[in-house]
Amino acid sequence: MFFVILSCKSKEEKMFFDFNTVEYYSLNKNKEIEINENNRTGKKDSILNNILYFESPAKLDNDIFYKTINSKVFSKFKLSQKDVEYLRNDVFVQKFSLNMFELNKACAPEYRDILVFSENNEISVIAKICLSCGQFYFISSKKGIQTEDFGTEREYDSLEKLFNTYKQVQN
Repeated sequence: MFFVILSCKSKEEKMFFDFNTVEYYSLNKNKEIEINENNRTGKKDSILNNILYFESPAKLDNDIFYKTINSKVFSKFKLSQKDVEYLRNDVFVQKFSLNMFELNKACAPEYRDILVFSENNEISVIAKICLSCGQFYFISSKKGIQTEDFGTEREYDSLEKLFNTYKQVQN
């Protein structure tokens, strides 16, 4: 009976944050290889490394961050309205979660996937996602967004499938 209760969608679920459009940025595979080689040989790009490996930017209004993700290092995709609705209703919603009991992988995050959420043409949230180790970083225009229950295996699987559909269109 306990599992039945957990699987039912609660009418109390609400979105972590407001958005009506989403842009998806994916690290280009050839650039990822180049970045790894440069880091290995000591030719590090500190701005790019901050984006890929650290909880950066600290604020939404970071021009260097946007300039970098809009460069040739990342591919940019505007998500369809259907996919935006899916994210609004099924992925980025507050819900009861047993996420705290799921095992986290012990790796340092590489944020190869970035989502920029906007509400009425104003950026509301940046979400950096590491699908390899199940870590994420959110920065919001509003204080106190509650994202503790985000990050279940199901959510990461859903995001990976969604991201792959856009990456396939590119190839």
